[in-house]
Amino acid sequence: MIKGKKILLYSALTLIVLYFLFTGLVKAESFLVPLITAMVLAFLMFPITNRLEKWGLNKVLATLTSILILIIIIATYVSIILSQIKGFADDWEEIQMRLEETIDEISEYLVENTPLEKEHLNVFTRDKEKNLPDDDNLQNPGSHRRQALTLMGVLFGFLTRLLIIIVYIFLIIHFRHRFREFILRFFPHNKRDEVAGIISSSSSVSRRYLAGKLLLMVFLTILYFTGLVISGLENALLISLIAAALSIIPVVGNFIGYCLALAVSLVTTGGMGAVIGITLTFAIAQIIDTYILQPIVLGPKLDVHPFFIILSVILGYEIWGIMGMVLSIPVFAMITIVCRHVPALNPFGYLFSKGNIDIPPDEHQ
Repeated sequence: MIKGKKILLYSALTLIVLYFLFTGLVKAESFLVPLITAMVLAFLMFPITNRLEKWGLNKVLATLTSILILIIIIATYVSIILSQIKGFADDWEEIQMRLEETIDEISEYLVENTPLEKEHLNVFTRDKEKNLPDDDNLQNPGSHRRQALTLMGVLFGFLTRLLIIIVYIFLIIHFRHRFREFILRFFPHNKRDEVAGIISSSSSVSRRYLAGKLLLMVFLTILYFTGLVISGLENALLISLIAAALSIIPVVGNFIGYCLALAVSLVTTGGMGAVIGITLTFAIAQIIDTYILQPIVLGPKLDVHPFFIILSVILGYEIWGIMGMVLSIPVFAMITIVCRHVPALNPFGYLFSKGNIDIPPDEHQ
């Protein structure tokens, strides 16, 4: 009876702790997301910084050079996408006309093949027209001023968060040895080598996963672009770049890229041939990515059970939205590494990992 009460008490306390933990994570999003993003990116740049320091650069210059390399890579990718978007925007009037034609074709198909009547579809059209701003509002200087202020506010917020991330990256890279020593001082001397190995494994699994995903994005861009060009899709490079970038969002990113390609096809190229070609392109690319590229590029670097990968992605989305989905896998991989090496958490390490793991030596003593 007493044992049952203890189990009930511990279960209730665990639920309470988890509730306040996840509530706190949601409330601290504006602070934690830039910090963890910077931490993951800093892990990615550690080898470059170490190599630059070995070549004779001082710590500050090596750190700044690493950050500059990271900024150049991201800026180059973004500039290519923006240049493609500009070409897409130049053809907007023609795309809009094709979109209207596509909507008319869909409406006619629905009227002919479903119980819907034309009057029902007209209701949706009228509601849409009511929600559109009229010419007086568009020409109103106050309306333009409000839109400009809103855009400037969004842009300022984005640039501020980006600057904070860059500052965090600099501090994490520059003081990485100090942070490592800080953690080691919590443990006795005979345990510090083991703890140092856990720290190294935790940072390297995140770094290798992100580096592998970036390399896979390059391969996916090539596969998508080849297939979409053969399918006759306009703006194939833009869609390939965006779809490959979305693949960094686990589970759903590839599906979003596929839907985006289909949507662009409907308003530009059209036709069942393009739809079939896009479907085959994404299907073949995913097969190659899942069964050939990922085992070669990632290999055993991410030893996390598929069930918990999906669970962590869903949980990340519920806590921090899209950024939570992006950060979920590297963060959960680091948690798994810690659980595998800490005797008290070893059952969780076994549960989270794909294969069997041995119980640490301390557990046998």
